[in-house]
Amino acid sequence: MEANDWTPAVLITATISLMTAGLVWLVTPWGTGLSGQEPGRTMPRRLPQAEVVVWTGDLAPGLKGVLGPVWGDPKPDRHHDGLLNEGLGLTGDRALRYFRLLVFNTTEEARSLELGEGRIVMLGETGGGKLPLRSLARMVKNGEIQLGGSLAFSLRSLGALSTTVEVPAGSFAKLVVPFDGGASIDTARAVATQDGTELRRRQIAQATFRRLVEDPDETQVKDL
Repeated sequence: MEANDWTPAVLITATISLMTAGLVWLVTPWGTGLSGQEPGRTMPRRLPQAEVVVWTGDLAPGLKGVLGPVWGDPKPDRHHDGLLNEGLGLTGDRALRYFRLLVFNTTEEARSLELGEGRIVMLGETGGGKLPLRSLARMVKNGEIQLGGSLAFSLRSLGALSTTVEVPAGSFAKLVVPFDGGASIDTARAVATQDGTELRRRQIAQATFRRLVEDPDETQVKDL
């Protein structure tokens, strides 16, 4: 399956009017961005963190999932969340967090995955409550958010408006999915599907995560 991997940079560039500094930051997530230093001054390059936390497990019969960050580095991920929320008009307590979901079909027939409200749930840090997967499609239907044509197109390309994901036999799907604003891949106590199937927390090398995102392959996650 040819899965469209619209990066956050493409999404925001296509749909939200940004200052040049914001665009440069998105296109080069692990660079320094524009810090206001004088032209010509050498700025130290900020490297991404060495390891990335992901949660893996069975999302449905025959469908294995990997839930992880969008970029794999906290500052660019937070910046991306802010820009998406700005475009959707989600501020304050309504702001969401966005993560990357990879879904692998390990069977010899097509499978589908429902992605309704609460289909996946995180448990926050000690003392924190449940932080569910949110449905942008439901929020649009209920009038909670408004989408322009170009923003709607880009979010559909990312899979962020999906309510059902169809995954051909032996193939995969890549999506960006929203959760409640307090959600965190790194600090979650647990992540589970709606039926109670728990996902496993794994810490992998940044390079491994990038390869997984850029060229997903079920064999890469079979031991996670």
